[in-house]
Amino acid sequence: MIIVGHYAIICDNFKKISSVDEIALTPNSCIVWFESKADEDYLISRHCMENRVKYAVLIDNIKDFIIYAALNPAYLILEKSPEIYQKIAENYLFDSKILSVIEEENEIEELAKIGIDGVIFRKILEKER
Repeated sequence: MIIVGHYAIICDNFKKISSVDEIALTPNSCIVWFESKADEDYLISRHCMENRVKYAVLIDNIKDFIIYAALNPAYLILEKSPEIYQKIAENYLFDSKILSVIEEENEIEELAKIGIDGVIFRKILEKER
C-alpha cells in the first residue's frame, strides 16, 4: 500500500496547480496535482502526459476517472467510494494508482482491507502552493 503524508514515511511533495503555466514554476521533484474540474478541456493533463510531468488528479466521478486514467497520471485521488473506483481500475488494468484521501492514520486499516492502492493524508493536499 502506498502511504503519502505519514510522518514516518518519506514521500514526494505534491504541488497544487490550476493551469499549465504553473507547471513551469514547480520544482521537478514535486508531483503536480489538480482537481479534474479545473482541467477544462483536459489541457493540463495532456500537457503533463506529453511532457512526461508526473501528476495526480482529484476525481469526483466515474466518467472523469476513466478519461483521466487514459491520460496516464501517476495517481488518481479520490475522496469518496474508493472501493468502486478500485474495482473499475482492476477490471481495466489502469497504470495509475488510486489514492484515497484520509484525515487520520486509523483509516489506513479499513482501506487496506478493501484493497485500495494507497492513501494520501489531506494535509499534503492542503499545503500552501
